[in-house]
Parts: sequence; C-alpha cells; structure tokens
Amino acid sequence: VTSERQASSIQDTALSITAFDSSLIESLNLRNQEDLQNYIPATTIQPYDISIRGIGRMFRALGGDPGVGTYVDGAYSVDFGIASTDNGLYDIERIEILRGPQGTLFGRNTVAGVINLTRTRPTGETGGKIRVGYGDYDTSVVDGLFNFGTPEVAFKISGTHREQKEGYLTNLVNGEDLGREEYTQITINSLFKVSENIEVEVTLTDEKQDQDAHTSLNLGGATTWWCAVYGQCSPGLGVPQSGDRYKVYNNEPNARNASFESFTGILEVRWDLSQNYRLDYILGRKTTDEEVDQDWDGTPLTLYHTTRDAEYEQLSHELRLTSELDGSFNYVVGLYKWDSEYTIPMESRIGFFDLFGAVPTQDPLIVVPLYNYTHQETDSMAVFFEGDYDINDQITLTLGGRYIDEEKSSNACQGPGPYPDCSQINTYADKTWTKFTPKVAVSYQSNENLMYYLSYSQGYRSGGFNGRWGNEFSAVRPYKPETVTNIELGVKSELMNNRVRLNMAVFDMQYDDKQFDVDIPDTLAAIGRATVTDNVAEASFKGIELELYAIISQNFSVDLNVGYLDASYDEFFADFTGSGTAADFTYLEPLRAPDLTWTLGLTYEWEAGQGLAYVRASAHHIGEHHTSQLNSPTTFNKEQTLVDLSMNYEINNTVFAFFAKNITEEDGFTVGYDVFAGAAWSYAMARKPRTWGISITQSF
Repeated sequence: VTSERQASSIQDTALSITAFDSSLIESLNLRNQEDLQNYIPATTIQPYDISIRGIGRMFRALGGDPGVGTYVDGAYSVDFGIASTDNGLYDIERIEILRGPQGTLFGRNTVAGVINLTRTRPTGETGGKIRVGYGDYDTSVVDGLFNFGTPEVAFKISGTHREQKEGYLTNLVNGEDLGREEYTQITINSLFKVSENIEVEVTLTDEKQDQDAHTSLNLGGATTWWCAVYGQCSPGLGVPQSGDRYKVYNNEPNARNASFESFTGILEVRWDLSQNYRLDYILGRKTTDEEVDQDWDGTPLTLYHTTRDAEYEQLSHELRLTSELDGSFNYVVGLYKWDSEYTIPMESRIGFFDLFGAVPTQDPLIVVPLYNYTHQETDSMAVFFEGDYDINDQITLTLGGRYIDEEKSSNACQGPGPYPDCSQINTYADKTWTKFTPKVAVSYQSNENLMYYLSYSQGYRSGGFNGRWGNEFSAVRPYKPETVTNIELGVKSELMNNRVRLNMAVFDMQYDDKQFDVDIPDTLAAIGRATVTDNVAEASFKGIELELYAIISQNFSVDLNVGYLDASYDEFFADFTGSGTAADFTYLEPLRAPDLTWTLGLTYEWEAGQGLAYVRASAHHIGEHHTSQLNSPTTFNKEQTLVDLSMNYEINNTVFAFFAKNITEEDGFTVGYDVFAGAAWSYAMARKPRTWGISITQSF
C-alpha cells in the first residue's frame, strides 16, 4: 500500500486500512465503488453518500463538502454529480480504504477516511484485455485496455461502456420503467522516461453518464402537507404512497434526461534526486457538468420539482519530498494548493404556494417557478509533514501535521427570471479559516508477525456558505468547519504460518462543530422559515473493527470483517421548526451509523480440467439505522442481510464470470429526508433489487 506516500506492507502500516489488488477486484466481481462496502468494516457507500464509521456527507451537492476524501492516481477528486459512485473499477491496480481522520497527508474533507484508487500504469509492451458482459435489466458492458510503446515511451488506452436499458422502478404516472443509465469512460495514459531518474506520467479521462433522474418515494403520513391538503398519503409507516418501494410516482417531463459529464487531467512527475530522496509533483484538474430535472415530491402532482444544471471545476498542485535514508529517521514533507469553482443556476417549481395564500387554491395546481443562481469558489493552501523515527528495532514513532489556510466565497443571485436576472437578490460574501491537524502514532513490532499501534489524529471538513439559500439572509450566512479527533489502538497479526491474518482496531472519535441542516426563523421567506447549514452538535463515535482472513485448506478460504459502532450526540441544540427557540435533540442517533455491520465470505478454488474454477458466497449484514437526521420512523432501516454469489472459471488467458448481488432482494432505503422537519413530506429512495450478470474477459 502507498497511503503513507511511500510503499509499505499493509501489516506494517499503523492505521486501519483495507486494500484490494487487481486480481481480487476481478475475482470478487467488483464493478463500481458501491460494491466495496461489502468488504470494509463500518462502511456504507450509496449513490448520494460515502460513509465510514458513521460519518459521511451531511448534504450533497449545493456546495457541501464530503466527509470521505477520494483520490485517483494521487489527485483529490470531488464528485458533486449523479455519477459519484458509478465509476468503473476495470482498470484499477489497487484500492486502499483508510478509516478514520486522515488530515495530515490527505488534508481537508477526510474526517471519516479516504478512498485511494490507483490505476494501472502503461507497461511499454504490446498487449491488453477486453471484457464483454450482459446482465438483467437488459444491461450490457464492454471494457477494454490496450498497452503499446517502449519502456521509455509507453502508452495505454482504456475504456468502459455500460448501458442499462431497463429500469428497476415502475412509474405509475405513465406505466414506464425508471432507473436506466448509460455510462462511458475513455482514458489515455502516457508514461515517459525522461532520464534514468525522471519519469513523467500524463492521464486524461473523459466520462459521460446519461440516466434517469433518481426518483423519490413519498412517505408522508396523515399530518403532512402532502396528505392533509393534497390527499397524497403514505398508507402506513415506512410504506411509500404507491405501496411498493419499486413503484414510484414521477410526473417530471424531463426525468429521463439527467446527464453527468466529467473531464480529468493528471500530470505526475517523479524525480529520484538521489539514492535517498524522491521529489513528486502532481497536478490535477477536473471539470464536471451536470444536468438533472428531479421530482422530489414523489407524487403524481407537481408539488416540488427542481432543475439543477451544475458546473464544477477544480485545480490542485502537490509538491512532495520523500526521504529514503538508511538511518532511523525518514519523512515526507510537501506543499498543496487547491482552487475550485462551483456554479448552479437552479429552478425550483413549487406547487404548494397556495398553502400560504400566495396564489388561489386551484386544480390543477398553479406551479410557481423560483430562480436561484449560486457561484462559490474555494482557495486553499497547505503545508504538511510526516516523519517516522525508529526508536529501536521494534518501536517506531510517527509525528505529522498539516496547516491549512482556506478561503471560500459565495455569490447568490435571484430574480423573477433565470440568471442573469439578479433584480431581487445579488449578494457576495467570503470567509477565511485556518486549521492545524496533527498526528502522533507509536507502533510496536512485537515479532515478525505481530504489530501493535496507538495513534492520535485529526481531520478537518471545510466550512462554507449555504447553496440551499432562500434569501439574502441565508445566502451570506457562513457555517464553520468541523473537526474530528480520533484515538485508535490497533493490532495486526499473521498466525499459523501466515495461514491466518487477523487485524483489529478500537477507536474513539470526537466530532466537534458538526454541521447540520436546520430550520431558522426567516421573516423574508414565503413560509416564515428557511433551511440553512449550521454547527449545532458535538458527537462521539466509538467502536471496534475486525478483519480476518483464513486459509482453511489449499482450496478453501474464509474472510470475515466486523464493525461495531456506538454513535451518539454529546450535545445537540437546534431549531428544526422555525419557532425561534433551540430545543435539545441530544437523544437522536446519528444517521447512517448502524451499530453492527459484518460480512462473511466463503471462497473455494479448484483445478477444473485445464483451468482454475472459483466460487464465492458472501453475506453482508447492515444493522438497523436511520437515513434521516431527525430519526423519522418513516425512513428507518431495519436490519438487512445482503447475499451475493460469484463464480469464475479461468483457462489460459480467458476468464468466464457470473455474479448475483442482493439475492434476497433487501429493499432498504439509501436516502431519507424530512422536509421542514417532516411537516411538508418525507421522502426516501430504495436500494437496487437483485441483479445478476455474466462476462467473458480475454487477455492478449
């Protein structure tokens, strides 16, 4: 693994980390980032959020920063778009998932952890592979990569095309299916040996995804506006209006026209200054363009729809010096520069203004459009250091820190017409924050196969300005950064002549200035209240993680990972009703923080004829948890166990594969939200049902 910015064994790395190499990715039939959650303790990965140890993105898009940092080939990558967890894993050499705050080496927005993906490098030899596959919902997949060139000038071209022509949802408004998608990725990778000590790598990636917009389920009960005024009611607690989580109401004319485009360029220069020092420079640039018209009300009426055509751009520079000295002390020191821009002209189409006398109550509804334009910029600078000092042959002390200086600005514009009409609101605000995030760790190598470590680390999530503003007051009101401090005790061991690997970590994370979406009184708003982001809570996340891999026989192996999480609020005072008085909500439970997760996998391999056969069955358990920050019982997830099966047969350079996921069709919610504390309505989105697929991979 390379998550400490230099290569080391996973068993010698003093932090909680799970890693997958390319062969494991292929044998497990991992198709996208969502598939990873089954193999990582205390982790959930959904289309709208990646959460580790109960910490993820509080509010997605509209300027909100993630809690888990994603790095691709060493460059930090933010995805505000609808394709954030659908990225293919075909051309991946290694995936490393780091759990707990990673503020020293990885910086901002890593309060929960890091997903670090490394793609394969050009080999300089002619060759490659191609995979074709087919699955249910009329899904076809074509992946390929081709290497060519010389050891001095090497090239690689890779690509993925995945198309799901049938959706797994039925739209009761028109009888059509929903949930279709088409994803295409093309990557060109070049590697140049400039000299014996210098190599330059350039990677260009173009992605495009066309899909049906994610569709909400209306779960509002008898007391909600949707039910009491418009007759759009849930028939029971946790039951959508349709009575079935895979049957929806979506009357948005453009529901099938959601798209996400992204272009990424990464330049990496690796320079061996001498036998003892290496200099790395990484430039990363990414642009995204998202278009989506979404029906949020989940009813056959137009009560609340939005058009969000967002554009995003980021540019990062990292300069890093790494030592490889023969002595007892080695270190990494670096500089980091980050700039980003986020623009979203949003149209909200609201059909419930008649509730407040804005228009007469009529049938059909009079839909009132509101136009908001938001442009936000981030300018961040950081200097970081981490060093390892071998006190003796068994004990190593690690010290590190990162100092961040960050400025954010926001321009908000509103008028009776779309942008550039700013006749009603035209505001500008900026704010600067600084933060130092330290790390201290001690590891003790008891013997060749047993290592203990104790660590203290901090992570930092950026503050900012509300993208979900309603007027000038909420548009210029900043919220502060968050800090997560983690104390962790771990043990890593290999037993029984390396037939058993057992790793365990006990952690205690303190969450300060936790950001929340809350309601505040707002006399300028049409309904007298506004939803804003504010720092209203302190929380504790304590737990135990265990990872076990055992080779039972030459053919049979067992893997088990278990995550136990005790998540609670230490302090939580907020106003969710717009009453003007903050109430005590300390009794609530953090969302997406199941107390127990585990995965048990059984793998059997054997020689079959002239080839090698592989069968794996696994069960992934997710304990009960809330998907709504207000713990609404309407969007509560009961215990779920997802069962997967995969089979491979490899002969010469050909691999035949079959997989089936979520065989028992667990239909839990992946997203849940109570609008205006549930007064208006509650909505949720359901997990994908059972899926299966077959594929053939040919290497040459």
